[in-house]
Amino acid sequence: MKKIIAVLALLCAPILVYFGVFLCFEPYDYFGLKGGAVQEDSYITRVRSYLNSPQDAILLGDSRMAHFDMAEVERLTGRPWANLAFGGASMAESIDLFYLAAEENPSLDTCYFEVSFYTLRTGDERNRMEHIRTLVENPLAYLFNFDCNADMLNELLLRLQGVQTGASRDEGHWTQADLVSETGEALPYRKNQIAYLATLYGAGGIAKAGTLPAVETDEAGSVQNAGEVLATLQDVTPQASAYSVNEENLQALVELAGFCRQRGIELTFVFPPVDGAVQEYLLDALGIRSELVRVKETLAATGAQIRDFECQPEATFKNDMFYDGFHLDAVRGLGAYTEVLFEQNDAKEGGAVLGA
Repeated sequence: MKKIIAVLALLCAPILVYFGVFLCFEPYDYFGLKGGAVQEDSYITRVRSYLNSPQDAILLGDSRMAHFDMAEVERLTGRPWANLAFGGASMAESIDLFYLAAEENPSLDTCYFEVSFYTLRTGDERNRMEHIRTLVENPLAYLFNFDCNADMLNELLLRLQGVQTGASRDEGHWTQADLVSETGEALPYRKNQIAYLATLYGAGGIAKAGTLPAVETDEAGSVQNAGEVLATLQDVTPQASAYSVNEENLQALVELAGFCRQRGIELTFVFPPVDGAVQEYLLDALGIRSELVRVKETLAATGAQIRDFECQPEATFKNDMFYDGFHLDAVRGLGAYTEVLFEQNDAKEGGAVLGA
């Protein structure tokens, strides 16, 4: 019997050592033992953090809601928040995460829920919630998940190489060359902002295929045909649009608002900022703004508060405050957005230009 136990111990030892290493270097602080995650914006990090320590106020959305400095949000509002937003979150995933949060915390009383033309478009049918719930609610599923183990090993290798790991910030370092086309002409927007527009045009459910030429870059990633892309953008008309609102998800938001009314949860729908290029060459050029107005009116009719920085902006941000078409620069713009969103208790009339 002793020999059997000894053999079993020898067989189990490598496994126990491996999982010990896993717990030390897994980048999501799954069990809340390390005081913070390396990959802060991951859905695993966000949802597990909430399950470990539920808060009564939550944020939901994609990367534009995920990037807030939550210590600053707490300072401005005088209360702690849980950020359940993560990069690439679909509308369906955010809706399901809301109900998960409400299920886990009956005292939930405040929710800021991001809504945008992009996440509410028809064609984005992604919903990974079954997979997400399995990982965040089942530690064994997490421990044996191939991707999670690969992430841990990658983190370990980077640490051994002395590479600083952690969430990166959307901070740009631009020069005048970023505002000059391939033919030497001045551009109204930076090359990366024009390229970002092309990326949005190429996403499903925004514009018809082939509306814009492909973006060309050099080995360093610098855009080589921004002028050509811009010239095509200037000729775009609503006939090139392939956009429509996902009515099923819109109705789900209306039902979510009704749930909040019944539970006494203060709900705010937040339409996030987009830069001037997206406003001019996408929302206006493709005729999408009128659809957004309808969405805004539908959601306002539920009694939820609306904070609109996208469709009929209550405040706009100068273009140099943006990192790209969707994301405010972490240094130049995100702080101002944080203040205007969380310091003001009521939506304001449009017209204010921040950074002017």
